[in-house]
Amino acid sequence: MRVLIVEDELIIAQDLSHTLKRIGHSVLDVVTSGEDALRSVERQMPDLVLMDIRLSGSMDGIEAARRIYNRWGIPVVFLTAHADDQTVREALLAEPWAYLLKPFDERELEVAITVAAYKHRLERRLRSSERHLRTTLTSIGDGVIVTDPQSRITFVNPVAARMLGISPEEAIGWPLARVYTLVVTNTGLPADSAANNAMSDLPMPVTLLTRHGEQLLVEHTVTQITGDDGVNEGVVIVFRNVSERQRAIDQLQEARRQLHQTQLQLDQYRQAITTLGSLAYRLRESRSPQQVYAAVITAGATLLPAYRGTLLIYQRDTDLVHPVGYWGEPLVHRPVPRCSCWGERRWALSLAQDGHVCHFIPNGLLGERMCLPIHQKNETVGVLSLYHPDPSNGGSYQLAAVVADLASLGLSALADCPETDSLSSNDA
Repeated sequence: MRVLIVEDELIIAQDLSHTLKRIGHSVLDVVTSGEDALRSVERQMPDLVLMDIRLSGSMDGIEAARRIYNRWGIPVVFLTAHADDQTVREALLAEPWAYLLKPFDERELEVAITVAAYKHRLERRLRSSERHLRTTLTSIGDGVIVTDPQSRITFVNPVAARMLGISPEEAIGWPLARVYTLVVTNTGLPADSAANNAMSDLPMPVTLLTRHGEQLLVEHTVTQITGDDGVNEGVVIVFRNVSERQRAIDQLQEARRQLHQTQLQLDQYRQAITTLGSLAYRLRESRSPQQVYAAVITAGATLLPAYRGTLLIYQRDTDLVHPVGYWGEPLVHRPVPRCSCWGERRWALSLAQDGHVCHFIPNGLLGERMCLPIHQKNETVGVLSLYHPDPSNGGSYQLAAVVADLASLGLSALADCPETDSLSSNDA
């Protein structure tokens, strides 16, 4: 990973630079002020910024981080010796990806960088999903209006704008009643659109009175937006000319499906971030290989519940690879020799049998198969073996790889602590 260091204490900056290079990252630049950080980011576009909060110059690290993320979307990890409430509150407003208190060790730094990088990838996927959803709502053939809890308009798609005789931009912030007036078609009496709130079936056609005096026969739905705490956050109104009934119904269903899928993805991303944070904490607190194994198996069962997963560790005294934990149904039941793929990352999606006969996944299983090596320092000491019966699944490789990488970090950290247990035959 290409890293920019923003630190005004030269000794700390040099030590941090050496540490980053030692754990496999490249340091693009070391600067001492927020202004220099902005210039360096614009020139070199790093993958990650390590930012001290207290800097020389007129711009502190919090303001520099806010500008860097808002302009370039690059994740920032704060490094600071200040943990007072005011500093923490100000730092959190800049939405850092991690927050490390000095002094910190190499293991904490590597875990923070790993988690920050993964969270950044999730954030990019989330933003992409939001763009896709907005594009969908903008391109469908129905009119869409979104309001806040005070019935002020927050979004109008082009179809609704054309039907109402307004521009999408000018309507933002207007009261809904200013542009969206419904009357009962047969009587001309005002129609209460809220009466149809949260209905799954389309209501009977009503007449929409536009700002230019047109009368359009429309069908509409009003759906309340409810937050996680049950509080009303506004409504989504979808309406159309009845002449476009079937086409509009199909498009609306697709938009709802995408909205539901986006919500499911959000829930999965939140769970993944929480679980990875818990795994990082448990690894930091581990004092024996067995504790590392238990933390990895718990995280795997939470993040990848549809998979069969087995963690295997090599024992020198037996020259065999022993299963030390699993979730789902175990893939390996007894110690096995090291495979020809030992130390390699293998990932296969196949409807046909893989030509490679692997010791870590039973022969004959067709579907998604992963073997991810576990390292201690530069030595391969184990493998995380996973299997999913659906060969079209294939969406969890990166998540599984992060779990394997964190397991490697946990075991490597144990090797640096003389008071902890080392890998031994008792691990099996």
